[in-house]
Amino acid sequence: MLTLGTGVGGGFVVKGRPWHGVLGMAGEFGHMTVMPEGPPCPCGSRGCLEQYASATAIKRMAAEVIAQGKSPGLARLAALDSEFTARSVFEWARQGEPAACSIFETVGAALGIALGNLINALNLPLYVVGGGGAGAWEAFSPSLFRELGRRSIVFRAGEPLKSRRKGTTVARSLLQESAGFLGAARLPMLLEAPNCYSTAC
Repeated sequence: MLTLGTGVGGGFVVKGRPWHGVLGMAGEFGHMTVMPEGPPCPCGSRGCLEQYASATAIKRMAAEVIAQGKSPGLARLAALDSEFTARSVFEWARQGEPAACSIFETVGAALGIALGNLINALNLPLYVVGGGGAGAWEAFSPSLFRELGRRSIVFRAGEPLKSRRKGTTVARSLLQESAGFLGAARLPMLLEAPNCYSTAC
């Protein structure tokens, strides 16, 4: 699962249990490089997924478009809305504003690159995109799937097999913004279970 919010996070579930990694840091998808010469990231790298697919990144890209004079519509919105947010940019994209649509094309392409790498490497059956940012699914998913078609041989190979449930599914979270609350409620039950990752568990 990838979670889109102020940043980009995520996690793996293997055999029904979270997989934490050696340092407990598995799932740092936001710091996968998707554009090697992209904007600097606080992690010390450049072009991280978080610099393209988070709410912070959407707001930054909108500010860049406004500064370049490419979107009078977004400029008016930013001037009138003291709480100018990624959601504001999404609403303009829904109305067909070209610069806002282009920003979400970028979001989708970056997610497609990251997911393509994950699918090629892991060949898991399901990849879920959640968090508050997933509310803009309609704006970024077309470019996400276009990029997956270009980037992931495993995704392409699985497309004819989906009717037999053997392909790769990429979907928006059904729980949306409630996932964190439900996960926190479920955590005590997981902690009571044996800390085991073998096939016997």
